Amino acid sequence: MNVLGLEKDDDILTYFDVQNLSIDHPLTPDDVEEYKDLIFSPNSLHQIYFKDDCDIKSIQLIKDLLTISDYVDDSLIDKIILLKLSKKELQTLLSDKFENPETWSLPYAEENDNFSLTDLPRLRMLKAFVKKINVDGLSPLETVMKVYDIVKLMDFDNECKDESLPDIVSSLKTNSNGFNKLFSYILDSLGFKTFLGKIKTTDGDSYSITLVDIVDKEYGFDGIYVFDPSMDTLPKNKYEKINVRRVNYNFFGLPLEYYNRLSYGDKLDGILSILSIEDTDYSCEKMNVCKSNKILKERDRFLESFGLPYNKLHIILKRTNPIDIDTIIKINQRLYDNKIDNYEQLLKDNYETRKEELFTKNTEEELEKMIESESSNMNK
Repeated sequence: MNVLGLEKDDDILTYFDVQNLSIDHPLTPDDVEEYKDLIFSPNSLHQIYFKDDCDIKSIQLIKDLLTISDYVDDSLIDKIILLKLSKKELQTLLSDKFENPETWSLPYAEENDNFSLTDLPRLRMLKAFVKKINVDGLSPLETVMKVYDIVKLMDFDNECKDESLPDIVSSLKTNSNGFNKLFSYILDSLGFKTFLGKIKTTDGDSYSITLVDIVDKEYGFDGIYVFDPSMDTLPKNKYEKINVRRVNYNFFGLPLEYYNRLSYGDKLDGILSILSIEDTDYSCEKMNVCKSNKILKERDRFLESFGLPYNKLHIILKRTNPIDIDTIIKINQRLYDNKIDNYEQLLKDNYETRKEELFTKNTEEELEKMIESESSNMNK
């Protein structure tokens, strides 16, 4: 019996019925001989899966065998890589020569052992898009703003159902989830720690927000901040100038707890709803007794994203202050050469106006104002 589960004999049609291969380990010399026999014999091969503990060398070996065989048409065989690839391994494959690159499917993202796949040319396009984003010499916050602006300058299209990152980069339009997926993906590629969370709307739908771990000594910010480029985008057909379309930074660098005060009633969903609890001990207790598989999976992903225990991450979220508009204006001035009169004032006016619309007034702040007013009246 060989590695393909077939009896070894001299029949030339031994491999004729073989349609699919699944390679899940590094190929041994004996394995290589078996696969050579198959690839260089009449067969019906049309799919090959590389998964589990398979390695790059085995993928390259099979690739080379396919291109020189007289018994297979490489252009008609789908090669699917279902592996957690390191940046070095992925770069090796991206740099390799492939006879029919469109027949190779590679992962560009992975979550809970589920891979998002695209063909090799489109993956190269996505990687080239990210590589063109020049952040040399920028501080962490400046880098995040540059990426935020690149993403939010795409067109918002809520009718988009496909959130494939190559499709987003190709069409330059997407929905709310796509905006955040691309924003998170680019920052991850640049070495940031990010997490995609969910907001539940009043009608039962949901959309994404992005949490980003930022330590910026130049501007004095250290925390886990919330971003949503989809909420700050403006349509190209109404606002043609890029610097005008950049004007919104209302969802740039907010504390998570702000989302408990959304004036239109949307609520934090899943793990974020527990993380938003003010008291750390109570949040940890509620997390420990949680039985929802969805939330527990989100928790594991959240902890893996930031690499710290739950209680420490909760404390960081609790002490995270918003990135204020003066800092936003300062970063904007450093990044861009704006030629609109009073542009900085426009940024500030827009931020303050939208802030009143977006967030309900803090009850504690209102009580303090009432007490202060009453005290003032009594003194009079």
